[in-house]
Parts: sequence; C-alpha cells; structure tokens
Amino acid sequence: MARNLNKTRMRDTRILMGLTLAAGIFCKTQFPDDTIPHEAMDLVGYMLVTICALGRVYCTAFIGGEKNVQLVTWGPYSFCRNPLYFFSILGATGIGLMSTSIVAFAVIFIGFYVIYRGLIAREEEFLEAKFGQDYLDYSVRVPSLLPSFDKVYFPEEVVMHPKFLNKGILDAVWWFAALPLFELAEMLQEGGIIRPILQLF
Repeated sequence: MARNLNKTRMRDTRILMGLTLAAGIFCKTQFPDDTIPHEAMDLVGYMLVTICALGRVYCTAFIGGEKNVQLVTWGPYSFCRNPLYFFSILGATGIGLMSTSIVAFAVIFIGFYVIYRGLIAREEEFLEAKFGQDYLDYSVRVPSLLPSFDKVYFPEEVVMHPKFLNKGILDAVWWFAALPLFELAEMLQEGGIIRPILQLF
C-alpha cells in the first residue's frame, strides 16, 4: 500500500511541476525581468528550494531504510510527523515564486497542499494499522505537518543507510533545476525565440 501511495504522489507531483515550468516558459508574467518584485520572488523562491533540498536530505538521514520498518519518532520526526512533505511543500512554494506568476504560485501551492493532505490521511491509516497504540501516542504528541519544536528529541546514535542517503541527495539536486530553466525561458523570451502564448498574473 505504501508503495502505491508513493507512486500516486510522484505522478501528481510531476504533473504540477510540469505545469508550473510550462507556465514559466510559455507565459508572460506581470513582473518583468530585472524589476524588484521579480528579483525578490526569485530570491525568496531559491531560498525556499534550498531549505527544501537540505531538509529532505536531513530527514532521509534519519528515516532512510527505516520507513515502515520501525516507527521513527526522533530527529526531524520529533517536531513534525511528515517533515519530508513539509519540506516538499516549501520547495513547491519556492518554485511557484520563481515562476514570478501569482497564478502559477497559487496553483502549485494549493495543489501540493491538497495532494499531501490526502496522502497524509491515507498514510496515517496505514501507520495506525501497522504500529497501533505507539502511532496513536505519537500522533497526539507530534503535529502532522506544521513543525513544533517544544518536544524535539535526538538519540545518541542513528543508523544511517548510505544507499538511501545517496538517493536523497540525488533527489534534492532536482529541486534546483527550476531556477536555470526559468532563467533560460526568460532569455529565450527576451531574444524572441519563444513567444509567450498568454499573460499570467
């Protein structure tokens, strides 16, 4: 079941990312290049994507190889039950901002939130069935998506699986692909090679 849920998440995520990138490439936004709003959205977006990439690698160091094997409740999982999804939403928000379109930003943010909210609900049913009372106690103690740092716990040692950590690092690299693609689209639009098909706000 967990594998099927992950496949659905990846499919929906790719669709949203593709739509946002297409909007950045083939649409003109209301904030022209080199204006303060444009540069500010690029900067904040890039910062959020960086936090997302680093956060996802950090989470993978704690849960890689242990997911669905044991209930991980320490490290980033002690301040949020779904930190990987939290960081993914930050990254999606960053990519939405880098598109410099309010419409694209709203679509990707709302889309990711809806996808992950539904996914979390289904995963929680799976985890409750697998881990029983331990998971119920954990869910009472630790918030689902928005972090709370009042009960943070780090053990003395954590078993790390290089295979999963390496995969997490490669996954993180892809989050940075959006900025050069958007920059390339701007250059192609300015050079008249790509003609925007519509104006987005």
